[in-house]
Amino acid sequence: MTDQPQKPASATSPWNWARVIYAALALTVFCFPGGLVDWLDERNESGWLAAPLALARAVDAASAAVGIKQAGQGLRKAFADAIGEGDG
Repeated sequence: MTDQPQKPASATSPWNWARVIYAALALTVFCFPGGLVDWLDERNESGWLAAPLALARAVDAASAAVGIKQAGQGLRKAFADAIGEGDG
């Protein structure tokens, strides 16, 4: 009788993948909050997005206070220069 090795249930759980996806999204929002603020602001004509927009602005302020926003701006500038759309 041969026992076939099985993957642990935790490795195949869809909840683990959901956690990874949402963690990546949260990290992206924290590292590049300016784009989210602009996107929400463009779509807030009726005022329904006031709470998410306030939260995004708070994340933007926290990101700037920690110094991540400046690093993201530098990366975007370097990318724009690399593809030929920079200001120089």
